[in-house]
Amino acid sequence: MNLSEIYYPRSIQELIAIMARQKNLQIVAGATSFGYIQDTRYLFFEPSIASIRNIPELKTIHKTERMISFGAACALNDLESVYPFEKKPAREVLRATANSTVRNIATIGGHLMYQKRFLALWPLLACLDAELEFKGPSGTSIKNIWYLTNEEGLPSLESRRVLTRIRIPLQSIDRLFIRRTGAEIFPNGDGAYLVAASTIERNSISYFRLVIAGQRAFRDYDAEQRITSSPYPLTERVFHSVLRMYSESLHRTKFWNMELFLPLISQALEDLQRSSVL
Repeated sequence: MNLSEIYYPRSIQELIAIMARQKNLQIVAGATSFGYIQDTRYLFFEPSIASIRNIPELKTIHKTERMISFGAACALNDLESVYPFEKKPAREVLRATANSTVRNIATIGGHLMYQKRFLALWPLLACLDAELEFKGPSGTSIKNIWYLTNEEGLPSLESRRVLTRIRIPLQSIDRLFIRRTGAEIFPNGDGAYLVAASTIERNSISYFRLVIAGQRAFRDYDAEQRITSSPYPLTERVFHSVLRMYSESLHRTKFWNMELFLPLISQALEDLQRSSVL
């Protein structure tokens, strides 16, 4: 077994310098999923490993009037009392990711960057238009969370860049519909989450997102636009038109288990019709 050289950078600048020198570098924080990403029964380690757990910038939470941002090394339990997890449906999903001991170690960055599938919080943050900040030797970039998917809706991670912050616009979400399907989500089960978020202003829907994620990720932008361009509550004609759009989109993308997800989408649209708020 080869021995790896382990680095403990104390700043993002020091981490980037290590990334520039070491071409085959494994970056870890909580490392709670490290064993599960192995393709063989024997653990494989890169020649160099960098633990980013002790970088202060990656463990901070910042909030402005318009946005909240989490450092990628924030433990999941650190987020329980902040937006969007102060809302009961979102907090329940957070707590369902693992037991409290694991959530004290597992990080939001590792959760989003899991390379085998999309974990529980991914569709929720996708519904909220989360943006991800990446840094590397070539510079800094900010991408929408959908940057982590390829054309087939599968996880797609870029090498030689590290996720440093997750930014979420602060907005008033009136309804948050969340349903889980299947058995296990982690490490590689058949489970998935459907999340729908909406904002209602007077007689219109000003914001609507619906995301399904598990083995693959799914979103229909045209169906969302159809909803936000219609009066509220939705007429029966619009309701069935949108449902048909989702059905055709699921079929076109060959999304798995369409017979299961289409009724859940219908439930999400029915929930949208109710006027009570969170």
